[in-house]
Amino acid sequence: MRPPALAALLAAVLLPGLAAAQESCGLYETLGTPDAAPRLQVVAPGRVHFVKGADQPGCPNDTAACAAKGYLVAKDLVVVTGTRGAYACATFTGAGPKFASTTGLLPLNALTDAPASTADDWRGTWRSGDEQEIDIKPATGGAIAIEGNASWGGSDPERVARGAVNVGQIRGTLTPANGKAAFSAGDDGEAAPYDADPGNDSVCRVRLWRLGPYLVAADNVMCGGMNVTFTGVYRRGK
Repeated sequence: MRPPALAALLAAVLLPGLAAAQESCGLYETLGTPDAAPRLQVVAPGRVHFVKGADQPGCPNDTAACAAKGYLVAKDLVVVTGTRGAYACATFTGAGPKFASTTGLLPLNALTDAPASTADDWRGTWRSGDEQEIDIKPATGGAIAIEGNASWGGSDPERVARGAVNVGQIRGTLTPANGKAAFSAGDDGEAAPYDADPGNDSVCRVRLWRLGPYLVAADNVMCGGMNVTFTGVYRRGK
């Protein structure tokens, strides 16, 4: 485990979204707060482009110069994790085989609340991109058994060749409630209460939400090797 004193420094240096300015829309910032409450929204009719953020001079605004290449179409579902003025911090993860995930700004006026959906089916293999996977199976008494693997550098052939891929794992059995679940890694690697061992910043802590077709995960960047995180928006499938 990393020394607790290094936790905040590592989060800021290795994952810039955690220490970004207010205009940042990264998942690490928007899901990294105690009151994080991601919600499911649907894209209005027509093509809706993601919008470039403040790192592009003069943006965000509704001009063509601020329109990013990525876009969504009517009825696409996104996970909204925050707002920045007239824009939503939104993430869309496509279906397999790539499970590619895009996070950025979308105009609030192009989104509406998604129809209510049940969030009690956690089962399946959930993926976000090439390096994040969470497998969930039913357990007794309404509990779920979670096993997850994540890596950093696995898509870099040079890192793979020299064995420089960092990895992380999570596991545990717990009972979700109201479409949410949270846990921390116990001494034996199994699930412990999320707030167990308070004040110890090196403990791996994970929160999960079930929203429509998505599984949303947020960790504290302490669940594996350097740069490894389970934070993401996942889709079910191989």
